[in-house]
Amino acid sequence: MINLLQSEYKKYKNTYIYSLGLLGMISPVILIAIGTFMVRDDLIAQGIYTWHSFYGRLVAFFVYLIGPLLTSFIAISAVTHEYQSYTMGNILTTPYSRLKIILGKLGYVSLLVIGFYVCVALTNILCAIILGFTITSTELIDHTSYLLLAGVTTLVIVPLALLLTVVFRSFIPPMIISVAGTILNFAVYHWDKCYLSPWGVPEVIVLKAAGYLNNIDTVYPLTFILVYAALFTTALLIYFHYSDQY
Repeated sequence: MINLLQSEYKKYKNTYIYSLGLLGMISPVILIAIGTFMVRDDLIAQGIYTWHSFYGRLVAFFVYLIGPLLTSFIAISAVTHEYQSYTMGNILTTPYSRLKIILGKLGYVSLLVIGFYVCVALTNILCAIILGFTITSTELIDHTSYLLLAGVTTLVIVPLALLLTVVFRSFIPPMIISVAGTILNFAVYHWDKCYLSPWGVPEVIVLKAAGYLNNIDTVYPLTFILVYAALFTTALLIYFHYSDQY
């Protein structure tokens, strides 16, 4: 498995997946920081020029929209690259079984997404320091842990994105589905069963952990995210094992 992960790294290190993925992940933090600095005097007058306020705007924008979209983009791109470069047939002829091949890709994409979320957390801290916010140890731990929790829970859509990509063997259809699912997050936010959406359940868990969404029992989103993860992963493994990918 280590060899497969190393192979995935070498395969994509000269592609747009790394650069666009990282840029897409940290650019919202930077843009929000720039916007915050531009209205700094107004925010100070209102008494909301704080890291907590800055972080709230970041989470509202990132957890709902950017995180799920970029995670889907990275997962979909990792597979469509194989079809576009005509290497899918080659990797299927290696000594590795199809199960190991797809698990290797699933594991690598998941690690890559977590790595990008770590970069987001570090960029958030750096922007807070540059903007001159007072940072307490409690805020540092809480804000960082919520972003990392967002990264871990968003991994539920990785096997779904991979599954859609191996089914359509194209970038556009699975990305359209991912965009549509992500946009629905805004429509179902106030619905007490918004965790029914695989794109929405990560944000429910993060906001619930942060002390919001008190009208939703924690058991339901946790149950659904585990069910979705198991369902999507199982469907991906079965389909990739039996389908003709040449």
